[in-house]
Amino acid sequence: MFIPENHRENTVMNKKHLIAIFLFFPVLLFSQKFKIEEIKPFIDFENEKYSIVIESLDNLIKNNPKPEFYKLLAETYYKLEDYENALVLCDKLDKLKPNYASCLRLRIYLEKGDKNRLKEVLNTNLKSFYKIPLYEILSSEEFVLLSNYNLDDYVLSSGYYSQTEKQLYQVERLIYEKNNKQALFITDEIITRNWNVSDAHYFKSLILLIEKDIQGAKREINLAISLKKSEPRYYIQRISVFNELHNYELALSDMNRLIRLIPYEIDHYIQKADLLFKTEYYDEAQKLSASILEVKPNNPDVLYLNSKAYFRNKDYHTALKQINRAFEHKSNKEFFELRGDIYSVTGTYQYAIQDYSMYLDIYPRSGDIYNKKGMARYKLGDKKGACYDWERGKRYGSYEAVENFEKHCLD
Repeated sequence: MFIPENHRENTVMNKKHLIAIFLFFPVLLFSQKFKIEEIKPFIDFENEKYSIVIESLDNLIKNNPKPEFYKLLAETYYKLEDYENALVLCDKLDKLKPNYASCLRLRIYLEKGDKNRLKEVLNTNLKSFYKIPLYEILSSEEFVLLSNYNLDDYVLSSGYYSQTEKQLYQVERLIYEKNNKQALFITDEIITRNWNVSDAHYFKSLILLIEKDIQGAKREINLAISLKKSEPRYYIQRISVFNELHNYELALSDMNRLIRLIPYEIDHYIQKADLLFKTEYYDEAQKLSASILEVKPNNPDVLYLNSKAYFRNKDYHTALKQINRAFEHKSNKEFFELRGDIYSVTGTYQYAIQDYSMYLDIYPRSGDIYNKKGMARYKLGDKKGACYDWERGKRYGSYEAVENFEKHCLD
């Protein structure tokens, strides 16, 4: 594949900038604050607590009239089918960021069935920076009513979407249908014709990641980001790639960039807490997970992360309390392993054995868990049972199980 010379020069410069960034990485890492009072309305919206959302946002907007707050307030009135108030807020929002509300305005007029305004509102969006992607406008349930007014055909014939954008729509549809071979063919054709189409590199990265070509996926998403640095989807994809490569420091760096672009998506903070743990920033993981629990107190994944952070910081009582709370909402093998580890380190070996056994009921090929279970049985004086577990651990690739078996079972 031909890569322009100026891109090679930019790549060298990007590497230099990357080195400079990592010199200041700790500063970047902890500079973001989890602002509970600003994030909570977005969570209340997800939970359909619309009256609370309205009250909270009215207070926030008085002191901090951010476009994101106006948009959420307009979305809330839309959910309540109070379309007039929603449109008033759309007008205010467009004064802050021209056409930022054009997508929501289109959805409102679709729900109102105002065919006299629909085409005008649709044209406004399609001419704007916030143009709805073709796949979304043709496939999303939010815009299915366009077909009642033949506006889906108009979208395709109006000239607002280029041939390349129509091809990218086909690529996205093919990926959804799991026809990756044909999708890859079209993305390569687009890239050969015009190397600077960032979405083509993005979709190619998606396909390659699905096909387990991790390095290829990394190459393509890096190219997409080099062409367009403000697209949140690209950072979400690169985080997935870095996670596959176990490069959690770079994943965390990208998560910080993503949060700067989309500051009110709670799932991103949950992922950040997980990455903080994986990069061994245990205190920060504990603080962030505790902050998230203030607004999502029953989220089992956050309770698990919070428990894990307390465990690493040797506060075993709190760790056990938090993982037990997580179990009230769901269970999985990771939860059983963590609670087993807590029981083991506090000498409650019988309970540890039970949890490790539950893990192995879910996934019976983990050498590490057999090793842990064997050690718990050994501590209880069950040497025969311990040697049986270490033998199984050897079979499934645990080096520690090999060491324990040779140390305790060959005499």
